Amino acid sequence: MRIGLFTDTYHPAINGIVNVVDITREQLEAMGHEVFVFCPKVNHDTKEYDDHVIRFRSIPSGLFDDNRVSMFFPPIAMRTIRKLDLDVIHFFTPLQIGMMGVYAAERTDAILVGHHCTDFYHYVEHYPQVLPGILAMAMTLPFTVKISGIDARTLARTYRPQLGITQWNRDVVENMMSLIYSRCDAVIALSRKSQLQLDSWRGEYYYDVTLLPTGVDALPRATAAQVNEFKKRFGIAKDDKVMSYVGRLAAEKNLASLIPTLKKVLKKHPNARLMYVGDFDFREELERLADESGFGDRITFTGRIPREELSVAYQASDIFIFPSTTDTQGLAIHEAALVGLPIILVDKHLSEVVIDGQNGFIANDSPASMANKVITLLDDPEMCKKFGAASKKVASQFSEYGQTRTLEAIYRQAIADRENDSEE
Repeated sequence: MRIGLFTDTYHPAINGIVNVVDITREQLEAMGHEVFVFCPKVNHDTKEYDDHVIRFRSIPSGLFDDNRVSMFFPPIAMRTIRKLDLDVIHFFTPLQIGMMGVYAAERTDAILVGHHCTDFYHYVEHYPQVLPGILAMAMTLPFTVKISGIDARTLARTYRPQLGITQWNRDVVENMMSLIYSRCDAVIALSRKSQLQLDSWRGEYYYDVTLLPTGVDALPRATAAQVNEFKKRFGIAKDDKVMSYVGRLAAEKNLASLIPTLKKVLKKHPNARLMYVGDFDFREELERLADESGFGDRITFTGRIPREELSVAYQASDIFIFPSTTDTQGLAIHEAALVGLPIILVDKHLSEVVIDGQNGFIANDSPASMANKVITLLDDPEMCKKFGAASKKVASQFSEYGQTRTLEAIYRQAIADRENDSEE
């Protein structure tokens, strides 16, 4: 098959969607498919050396340093897509480039697959300034997809201002996403959380949702010497008990709650340590909170670490903790499980690789609850060991190859269904 992956975020940005696109592309190509990635150009002078990565001019979004929007789609863009004669158009973001994929699918014979990678519904609580952009996207829908009378009424309700910017944002997101996904031949949810959300949005629209977490393979294992060097570099003592978070340090990820969590854990386990692995715009605020906590020496910030080198950070940890309630899956959870760490989550529907009471715990969204789960594990080394072994076993069921093979089957079924419909 000839497959186009449409994403509004790609290298050099580092985030979960980029990782999902990379894994999908690499595995599909290994299966013999020809895969093209459509994404933003970082700057006008950047030359793309991969002829299967097609970039479009973009400008900074004004939201994040590594976030860009593509607004320039000359007719040659559509001619390029037509020339590739794609069998599958698969979009990961319902923004400018994702919408170009939707537009192209409606004007070619390609099937359309939507991948729900971002929880925009809750995202707008933390970034209400995105409303103008979301409204602008909603206004382009009549030019992107074929609109019926029901669609027109839905969009009219969407444009109508409401009291409370967050609720207005949410209504716009729900109506826009439901309409877009109703045009897809297949819709993929990365987690049970996303599946439940998409099912609740249907309203006047219908679309099938398939639960398909992204597969993750174990990272290359670090040597004992590498782990010791890592601990020495970041001032981690041999007897420290490290609870770690790996990922973007962003405000919407509930990361500040880990500092009062550590405070409660330290009362029972003075050798406990909190380690933030990653970087982003909320790091400065977290460092300020750490400095003001009175136990900042028990909090470590490693900065950004390349994914292929993350294994050493996981192996230097004793517990993995993920407090976010806005993520749609969290590849880091899967990576930590494959290393053999017990895991503490707040969002019970976020990951298929965490089973409460078997390889980790589901905590309430409070420092007291999270601390209680951490203390339970630190009090019982045998439980930690048992949970770690279970983590490896559960996570190994979701390999990159296995999950992508399922995705390939979804593509083939959608193509077969389209052909059957055309014969009737």
